This record gives sequence, structure tokens and C-alpha cells, in this order.
Amino acid sequence: MEAASGSPLASLADFIRAQIESETARRPILLVGGIGAGKTAAGLRLLSLLRSYGVDVGGVLAPRVLKGNETVGYSLIDLSTNATHPFASLVPAEVSIGKYFISREVLQRAERIIVSAAERNAVVFVDEIGRLEVDGGGHAAAVRRLLCSHAVPVLLVRDTLVEPVIERFEIDDPYIARATALRDAAELAPGGAQTFWGIVDSIPYPLLVTVCFEDGFPQSRPMHLVDRDRRTLWFATSRSSRKAKQIESDSRVTVLFVDSERYNYAAVHGHARLVEDAERQHTLWRNDWEDDWPDGPSDPDYVLIRVDAVRGHFLRGYTGESGEIELA
Repeated sequence: MEAASGSPLASLADFIRAQIESETARRPILLVGGIGAGKTAAGLRLLSLLRSYGVDVGGVLAPRVLKGNETVGYSLIDLSTNATHPFASLVPAEVSIGKYFISREVLQRAERIIVSAAERNAVVFVDEIGRLEVDGGGHAAAVRRLLCSHAVPVLLVRDTLVEPVIERFEIDDPYIARATALRDAAELAPGGAQTFWGIVDSIPYPLLVTVCFEDGFPQSRPMHLVDRDRRTLWFATSRSSRKAKQIESDSRVTVLFVDSERYNYAAVHGHARLVEDAERQHTLWRNDWEDDWPDGPSDPDYVLIRVDAVRGHFLRGYTGESGEIELA
């Protein structure tokens, strides 16, 4: 069954959340795309959205490692800890996949991560299920254990291998989501935009930096990024907070995304404003905010911060890729 129409990413996240709450058997998600179609980037966006909803996510994603514009390998992100490990490279090792090689030790680490996540997490990503797994190697054993667990599997699969994967792992009625349908205009932009937004979407708690109107110095605090709508970032705050008063005095802000484990960062510079939008405030509401706003989405002190991005810059630590992005 294909993903629902409308907003594909939100629809997929809603479908996964409904499965978690249901008592029925889990339907595996196949996140499908060709070579370079952005499966991992789409996975990172889905991961970020699920985390913003408070969903417990584990498993592995495998972003490519670039040297200039050339892919020289893949790293392995343990989504339970956000730790990054080397995965595939051009250096000869025991297992070959195309022009890349993976050591058996690395594959065993990935298997442990997936199996542990299947036992502990509500949603488990596996990037990716390829020819190696179809032939019974790679992540195959871990995937079988995952499919027998209570977790919702999200399996990244190359488009040419969808039928062999379904047959090999005896998957009934999978939910198929196309990676290209989950990307927005920003991710399709040329240059380093895809890398930039990939870093942003992988870090749910950035620093929001405002200008202090008392002395003109910047002031920062960690915030929960509750939504991203293309180039617009959304946060929740108290109308009576200091940051709200600072934004009303000076709209210029920076949102800084830092991943010290992977040495990645991205900075979004833009203009912020307080927004009263009852429908969006209700949609973005989280029940664990009730301690701050006892009256729920209608609490008069609850307000949204909208940040419209103007420009940004980024660094991907392990590859050295960096750049500036015009976002206005």
C-alpha cells in the first residue's frame, strides 16, 4: 500500500504513531528510493519529526561520507545514542558491497544495535536492506528478529530490491513510502542545502540565540524544535518569558544546531516573531507541557515562536564539507 496523499512526511509519522498505539500487528515501513534519491536524508527528517512527538526511536542510519563531491564510504549512526561509527569504506575488508567494504566486526556492531533497539524502542530504523541482506548476509538476521518484535520497523530499501526484500523476509502488506515524496524544495536545492538541512533535522534541541535589549549582547538557551516547515522553524514558549520580550524588541535571531558526537553544526540566521494561531498551537501541543501551561493549548501564556530563515552556514565534521546557504 502506498503512502497517503497530502503531506507525505506528516502522514507517515501519523501512521507510525497510530501503529504504536494499536494492539494489532505492526506493518513494516519500506522507505524506498534509487541510488542518490535521498533515502537517508528522508530517514533523518522522519526521525526528527518522530522525536519531536516524543516517540522512542532506535536502530541505524547510514549517511554517506563525502570527499568533495565523491562518496568514499558510509558511517553508521546508532539512533539510540546518536553515536557515529565508521561503516563502509574503500579500504578492503572481509565483506564487499559493490566498490565498498565492511568488516565483520562492524556488521556485528550494527546487528547488536538493531537487536537491542527491537527490544527497547517503539520504532526501529535499518539503513539499508540491500543485496547483501537479500542473500542472507549483512543485517538479515537482525531484521528477522526486528520483524518478530513489537517495534515498528522502518526499512530503507533500494527501489530495484523492493520485491526481493518483501519475498526474502516474508513481509505482508508493507507500507511503502517514496523517499522523493518526503523531500521538500529546500532538500532538492543545489549545493550544500541537503547537507545543511540534514544536520538541522538530526538535532531536535538547538540553541535559540536572541539579542538582549538591556545590553545588546546575545543570549542563548536550549529549545525544542517542534516543527520545521521548509525554511520556517517553530518553537513554543511563554508569552511572559524573557526571550519573548527580546524577540519583540529585536527580531534578529540565530538558531544553532550542534552535534558534538559527530562534530556537525548548522546555524540558521533569521527573523523571529510571536505567533497566535489557535489551530497550529493545538496541532503542535505536547501533553508534557501541562506543567508550564495548565490550561493546555488555550493557555493565555502559551505562544509559538516562528523563525523565518534568511541564511545559514554549516560544517559536517567527519567529511569537512562546509558552506553558506542563502535561505530567504
